[in-house]
Amino acid sequence: MSNTDLVALLPLIVVAVMGAVVMLAGAYGARRVMLHWLTILGIGIALASIVSVRPLAPRDVTPLLRIDSYSILFMTLLFSGTGILAIISHPYLRARRCAGEAYYSLLLFATFGMGVLVCSTHFASLFLGLETLTVSLYGLLAYLRTERQSLEAAIKYLILAAMASGLLLFGIALLYAATGSLVLADVAALSADAFTTAGSPEAIWAAVGVLMLIAGFAFKLALVPFHMWSPDVYQGAPAPVTALIATGSKGAVVAALLRLLSGVPADDALLPSVLGALAVVTMFGGNLLALLQTDMKRMLAYSSIAHIGYLFVAMAAGGVVGTEAVVFYLIIYVAMTLGTFGVVAVFSANANSDIDDINAYRGLGRRHPGLAMVLSVMMLSLAGIPPTGGFLAKFAVLSAAIAAGRTDLAIAMVLASAIAIFYYLRVLVVIYMDPKVTSDASRRKTNLVSETSPIHTTLGSPVALTALMLMILAIGIFPEPWLEAVGAAVSSMIGS
Repeated sequence: MSNTDLVALLPLIVVAVMGAVVMLAGAYGARRVMLHWLTILGIGIALASIVSVRPLAPRDVTPLLRIDSYSILFMTLLFSGTGILAIISHPYLRARRCAGEAYYSLLLFATFGMGVLVCSTHFASLFLGLETLTVSLYGLLAYLRTERQSLEAAIKYLILAAMASGLLLFGIALLYAATGSLVLADVAALSADAFTTAGSPEAIWAAVGVLMLIAGFAFKLALVPFHMWSPDVYQGAPAPVTALIATGSKGAVVAALLRLLSGVPADDALLPSVLGALAVVTMFGGNLLALLQTDMKRMLAYSSIAHIGYLFVAMAAGGVVGTEAVVFYLIIYVAMTLGTFGVVAVFSANANSDIDDINAYRGLGRRHPGLAMVLSVMMLSLAGIPPTGGFLAKFAVLSAAIAAGRTDLAIAMVLASAIAIFYYLRVLVVIYMDPKVTSDASRRKTNLVSETSPIHTTLGSPVALTALMLMILAIGIFPEPWLEAVGAAVSSMIGS
């Protein structure tokens, strides 16, 4: 490996090294504030190093990793999201009197795993990045070890994530047996060729391997019917960790999956059908189940499931247009989901436990108008209401589906989005309702947030949430720069 290769990997190296530094600093008794700033510094240096990496792209660093505009875009997105989570996590941990010695190091190692995933061009690096991310998330989920729900969420995630990893590993082994390669592009192309010789051992191995691979990725992304773990884990996890699972974890897996799918021949008809079926059941399953929820985090869990279904509509559409729609949607999804969970984390920092009851946000608009505005914009964007970025994201997916002749998926997506409007608007109605309730018992149950005045937090959290809100509105009004960046990234990835 040359010095140029090391420079190309600088963002990943910085994140990994800073993770080790934070871990050692915590072991030697560094205070939470110092660990917090070391984490912010590490992510900031990693983001700055991306600027030095850009002139080197595209570049293959060993057969395992590729640094191109695609991976640079996702590293910028995911590293920025982690930085915002680090900012939001500080008042949350302070309120719970947590030292944070392991929390911040695990956050950086999870970021490293996400970075490896988006750069992977080989199943070996993909699996290593995925497992680094998974193990780090397990530690983060169990970080509040004195809370029963947190430990329960960690155990559920560990068991089901291990099963998903096993499926992926067996699927990779069978695909290697069928194709003789572990390079993502080669495996995708050779698997399609193997299917042409029906009845041969290679065709059987490839078919079973692809099915196991799809099931493994479906577990990681919480696609219906592989979504069982998601609501319970979202509900029990600390709010900042829930945000990481909903955004960074899923974003990195989708990025890796897109690179794998880019090698599938354009005339393949089976895979788009499978992806389309998963998209339909996931969209409707997520939205219908979200309608029944009174818990904020469980509602957002099912909402995240539905949004992954929207992404799969664009994946099923395929081609350059479909891939661009997926990436564009993913950018907006990360921003609006991070903003929503960020608001939940800010309010939960002022309580003994996470504030999950939707009715607890009653009267929020009058007591805390600034944060209520952020939450309102995020809800409108998640619902796909103009002029937010969420509207343009759904429009891009619908356009890709129609251009590919998948009118059935476009109609299904419109119907599923119409269902989603009801539970997003329900949140808006609640936060702008009169906070007065009749009984003291009801007041204690439903008015927890609105009566917590003022909100005690650091300056960084409101600034970060405001930046996310402005980003959502800016994309909705001026999408051209974002679309150009997405187009360049996708061209770089497909051209490789």
